[in-house]
Amino acid sequence: MGTMLKRKIFLIGFLLAGPILGMPLRAAGQTSIIAQIQELQPAIVSIKAVNTGIFQAPYQAAAIDKATGRVIVLRRLKAAGYNRFGAGVIIDPSGIIVTNAHIVHNADKIAVILHDNTEIPAQVLMVIKNLDIGLIQIPLPYPVSPVELANSDQVKLQDEVITVGNSQFLKQTFSGGKIKGIGTTRHQFLKGEIKTTSLLQTTINLYEGDSGGPLFNHQGQLIGMMTAKEAAADHSSFAVPSNLIRRYLGEYLYKNKQGNLEHDEIVE
Repeated sequence: MGTMLKRKIFLIGFLLAGPILGMPLRAAGQTSIIAQIQELQPAIVSIKAVNTGIFQAPYQAAAIDKATGRVIVLRRLKAAGYNRFGAGVIIDPSGIIVTNAHIVHNADKIAVILHDNTEIPAQVLMVIKNLDIGLIQIPLPYPVSPVELANSDQVKLQDEVITVGNSQFLKQTFSGGKIKGIGTTRHQFLKGEIKTTSLLQTTINLYEGDSGGPLFNHQGQLIGMMTAKEAAADHSSFAVPSNLIRRYLGEYLYKNKQGNLEHDEIVE
């Protein structure tokens, strides 16, 4: 059976099965939370970051300069570029979006695609690299209600959580799981130092394009932002806690109000 056919059968089975993946069916309560998150979907966006650059080719050629008669060396330059795709969540009525730093950092152009496929250029406000948090902003073409940030300190092991997929094959598909780790540490090597990050660990699979997507509790509040998948065989994933997101959103709004915050500020 082909891979594409298997994916289609999986999606059909998901839609017919009733419960969210990994969660027991809870009748009216289950239906209620799905309906609630569906109402939040305008605040969930896709992000495309484009990087372009010029690099020197590993070969060169010689030629005669007709004006001087001298031999000159010609170094050929090539344009190079790549795209990064991910998700984000509108967390402020002014159009501020939280996403992963690794998606938007150093990008030449960033575009946000809203739920109705409207594409809008975005501006980077703040990047916190060691936490993988990026704050960007767009001029909203119409009012969009931001998601409510939960108190992630109240998250408990085995709490049920929900995310909305942004990958090619699971876009706008609800997936569910549980919290399996709190304060889980991920190590990064930055500028010669080991940086640690405290994260929530979930049983939800993370696919390409899902980074930066929302992690909701059963009240429809944002408790985290998907950031990385576990390399181990259990295929779990990590999320940045909402309290860290709230902290840096508040810091940006305060400093911006005081007029002493430069855009694209990098916090290590």
